[in-house]
Amino acid sequence: MIYPVLTAAMLVEANGAALNNAGNAAGQRLDNAVVVKQIQVGRNSYPYISGQAIRRWWREVLYADFGWEPSPVTREAKSAYTQGDPIRYADDDVFGYMAAKKAPRRRGRRAEEEASESSLAEGGTAQVEESAEAGGTQRRVSPLKNSLLVSVLPNVITSDFGHFSRDLPVENPNMVPFEHEHYTALMQGVFTLSLTDVGRFECGPMRDLPTGTPTEGVTVVREMDGASRPKVLALPFETRRERVAQAVEALAHLRYGANLTRNLSDVVPAVILLGFLDGGNAPFQNLFAPGENGTVVLNLTRLESVLTDYRDRLLAGGRLFFGYRPGILGNEAEVLERLRSGVAGVSFMVGTPGQAIREIARMARESGVVPERLG
Repeated sequence: MIYPVLTAAMLVEANGAALNNAGNAAGQRLDNAVVVKQIQVGRNSYPYISGQAIRRWWREVLYADFGWEPSPVTREAKSAYTQGDPIRYADDDVFGYMAAKKAPRRRGRRAEEEASESSLAEGGTAQVEESAEAGGTQRRVSPLKNSLLVSVLPNVITSDFGHFSRDLPVENPNMVPFEHEHYTALMQGVFTLSLTDVGRFECGPMRDLPTGTPTEGVTVVREMDGASRPKVLALPFETRRERVAQAVEALAHLRYGANLTRNLSDVVPAVILLGFLDGGNAPFQNLFAPGENGTVVLNLTRLESVLTDYRDRLLAGGRLFFGYRPGILGNEAEVLERLRSGVAGVSFMVGTPGQAIREIARMARESGVVPERLG
């Protein structure tokens, strides 16, 4: 059985940026010194952007530019969760959730009898039993999965000292010093988007939706068949493929990040490689590597190795889509020559990042990569 996913590797160009901070750090010269998030590998330090931050940016773009309605959030004493309604809210569908709802407190027998009598007197029906699934936990594994964005080059973090000294009062004219970090780095990461799971919902405890979910506006793909085969609901085909296409298109609009007022940086991918694959893997890991003289290169040897193993599982004609900004890759000329002649028997469409992203979105809408029938 084919399990189609969109898989991609991307490279973001952060220029003098501090896109994701870790807050105050112990041992700094100043009390209000803020450091960026970073990974230590031996003596090397690599700045990174958390997966949560990337997903937040992605969501915000879908709300602002594509009209997605945010799923309402409930805050309880020790938890918070969204509505957990992937039928109505596309962000619940694509980004998943864990809705751990408290079960309502059961009423005493006398209170139930009084409520029943009151309901009958008003012409209603008696309901003295609480639903077996009231409260409890509904969990949806996100069809969209992404990694961190991690700097390809190490030790690129710079400390910057600043101060507030403007129009201070005469009685306390001392400036207020502060320190923060920033970096100029090319940061790489990967993501996958399951084309089968968008708009497909399993019903039952610890699954996407409660068993008794109304079926208005959805199709019953499968009735429950034993404990291991839950009931499955699906959105209309047109809705499913449009949600996939818009989630992809949002990449070309990606923005946000920390400290943008004084560290403005573009987070739309400067280089991106996308393709449709049979299987849930994200094989385009660490395709970008340090080159000579502080440059970053596309590791063609690694790419060829990956495609040798995966070319028989590529979907949509087996072609990959490569978008790039000129001047980013240290081996740009070699990359373009190789990709235009094919790598390991795989052909490429080469263009700008926006062209590659829009072509993938078009295919999601028109080419049949999003399955019409679900099981």
